[in-house]
Amino acid sequence: MKKSVPTVWTWILWGALSALAWSPFCAWWVLIWTWGALVTGLYHSKTVKEAVSISWLWSFGWHSASVFWIGESLWAGSSRFAWFWPLCVTGIPAIFSCYFGIMGGILWWGKQKFWTSPSSFGMMWCVLYSVTEYLKGVLFTGFPWNLTAYIWSQNLWIAQSASLLSSYGLGLLTLLILSYPSRFFLTYSTKRSWWKGVVYMIIGLSAVSLWSIVRLRMTPTRFYQKNGIRLVQPNIPQYEKQNAQRIFVNWNILCRLSDQESKVPITHVVWPETAVPFVVSEKQLDQVIPLARTRKKFAHLLSGILVSDAKKAFNSIIQVTAEGDRKIVYKKQHLVPFGEYLPFRAVLSRVLPQWILNAVTPGERDIDQEKKISASVRIFEGPPCIMKICYEIIFPIFNADQKARWILNITNDGWFGYSPGPFQHLASAQFRAIETGLPVLRSANTGISAVFDGMGRTLAILPLQHQGYIDTLLPMPVFSYCSHHNYIYAGILIIFTICAFRRSFRDKL
Repeated sequence: MKKSVPTVWTWILWGALSALAWSPFCAWWVLIWTWGALVTGLYHSKTVKEAVSISWLWSFGWHSASVFWIGESLWAGSSRFAWFWPLCVTGIPAIFSCYFGIMGGILWWGKQKFWTSPSSFGMMWCVLYSVTEYLKGVLFTGFPWNLTAYIWSQNLWIAQSASLLSSYGLGLLTLLILSYPSRFFLTYSTKRSWWKGVVYMIIGLSAVSLWSIVRLRMTPTRFYQKNGIRLVQPNIPQYEKQNAQRIFVNWNILCRLSDQESKVPITHVVWPETAVPFVVSEKQLDQVIPLARTRKKFAHLLSGILVSDAKKAFNSIIQVTAEGDRKIVYKKQHLVPFGEYLPFRAVLSRVLPQWILNAVTPGERDIDQEKKISASVRIFEGPPCIMKICYEIIFPIFNADQKARWILNITNDGWFGYSPGPFQHLASAQFRAIETGLPVLRSANTGISAVFDGMGRTLAILPLQHQGYIDTLLPMPVFSYCSHHNYIYAGILIIFTICAFRRSFRDKL
């Protein structure tokens, strides 16, 4: 393989095309070719440097096309961070691609000693790719965005398998099935073998679908009859949310949407992330007016709010009863790096002026204040729920509180405009429902608000950049294997690894 500029751009293009497999396009079949090109290129690499380069370039193209929308947040409301845009849209993909570059090096090294045959090499590519995806999701606070399993977000008859296998387990199975054509082609290098791989791929997808279809048919959606919930989507542009002169206008929009007549008796109203259009301290919660004063019928309010003290700000959820009692019921625990906290701030403060640190991320919060738990919260008289604010919903839940009966997710995707970001974010929320068996109720500022039952079925949805509300009864949870997902995923990894080594050993004989 010649090391030339066209070759470099070819691998980046293969990776970029892979982004079409995820929301909002969900053209999962492109991965048959793009993964096939990656596997073939890695197998024929002559040096470890070449393998690392191919894997890194492919991953850079994929991440660049998948998460470019993060840069949109730098232009929302203010252009003071616009200078950071080039570094954001290239630097973030470059960093994440290092995981896959290392994977390519390990894969090439193992080919020299262990998985020498094409068939075992292809299977170990599936295993190492999946492990890399897992590590990217947990190391350095993690970023499990666009997991492989999420390509099935619009194909519930396959996505349902995540309830048994977890998102990582379904992703590993997806890697194995969709790479069948390329692995067969690697082994025999004939078109006939490629088509044989396609047949095996179809059989694999059918097998995964069969269990899911049976489970979907046998598990109807059931509801609690006492809890009518309204999810409000005010569709307030980000630049207007940050405008102090729009405080009362924005408040009136929220109250007007909350006060509309409903066919369902509404007992709870949910406003999205930071919906309360002003910052308060914990000692001044009485500034938040009870919704009962602005609504014809009494209802409890759950709303996103920014609570601050002298040095820190907390992205929180407040409950306000119809009688006027106010209480913070949740503070965001898994923070966004460089958005809500500055990693290693204590170390950086020794070498950089404070004004530079505050220009990047105001406040004094650091990584040591994060807590990764999924404990349930009881609100009002309703069943206990797990609360997730924005970014937190992207993390697979392995340790869900057994008392929890639903998940509340509030978010503000207005930072990212009309881009793939909000659609991909929604897919993550849907998979939390599938994994845990808990219904997910999602209230978003500019969209996409939705209600998923415990099977991941979409019961109601509000499109992106539309103003409105969703009235729903609270769905009941369904049975889940969530507490066993870590063991199931580890078991699948071990089985596939053993199969790869056995095949390599057999081919040597």
